[in-house]
Amino acid sequence: MNASKLFKLALGSALLVSVSAMAATFAEADVNGDGKLSLEEAQKAGLSDLASNFKALDLDKDGFLSKAELKANR
Repeated sequence: MNASKLFKLALGSALLVSVSAMAATFAEADVNGDGKLSLEEAQKAGLSDLASNFKALDLDKDGFLSKAELKANR
């Protein structure tokens, strides 16, 4: 297998791990299970990057972060 194919496999694996980790973190932080994160949930979960950028990440300005908003801001 050449270096280019190895790089593509490694990158694909890293992306899958990243998406899986984000989904697990989101589910763990969403303590009330409503499918979105409040600022308080992000803070309590120790998601300091999300909490400090919450207003900018909240694209629809509803006071919550959805998975779609997080994906759009990657």
